[in-house]
Amino acid sequence: MTIEELASAAGLTAARRYVVDWDHVKTEIGTHLPADYKEYVHWFGPGGFDEYLVICVPGVENSNTELAAHLAKQRADERLRAQIDRSAAPSPLFPEPGGWLPWGYTTGSDVFYWDTSAKDPDSWTVIGRPGGSDDVVRFDSGFTDFLHAFVWDTVEMPFIPETESDVPIAFEPRTGEWLGGAGERLQPYGRFKHD
Repeated sequence: MTIEELASAAGLTAARRYVVDWDHVKTEIGTHLPADYKEYVHWFGPGGFDEYLVICVPGVENSNTELAAHLAKQRADERLRAQIDRSAAPSPLFPEPGGWLPWGYTTGSDVFYWDTSAKDPDSWTVIGRPGGSDDVVRFDSGFTDFLHAFVWDTVEMPFIPETESDVPIAFEPRTGEWLGGAGERLQPYGRFKHD
């Protein structure tokens, strides 16, 4: 399934045309990202699925959903976890060799990562970790395949409940703006391209 087909299944009739400077993103994150993710960002922009799965995108104002800020938060959470529980096994977060790069999360605090072991970002697979757990569940395919399985409610990760929504699951667009409350307000560098 292509990103365009995924967008159509999730209820988008056209690309939302969210654009970022991918060289800036590479500098912020420290690596190139998968081509299908870049296409996803263009088509979908900020938002999520079923008021449950949130996909982080670069350049938004809201630190909770900004890709580089989400990676920084995961690193800080790992440091705090290690201080509280010295026996806790640390997650190998990017930029560690083969480290995990978080790209999304659920409202139940589950986190989704790319396994960056492969040199080619287009070969990265998905890892899911349930909130508050050291367990990991591997999805032996990439970003688009994972989202396809999620949208059609066929993803096989025991911590993801079956949806009570209609299938395919609709995309819920957001603006990426910081609305106060949780998180921090960032200087945005992404934007929607209008004619």
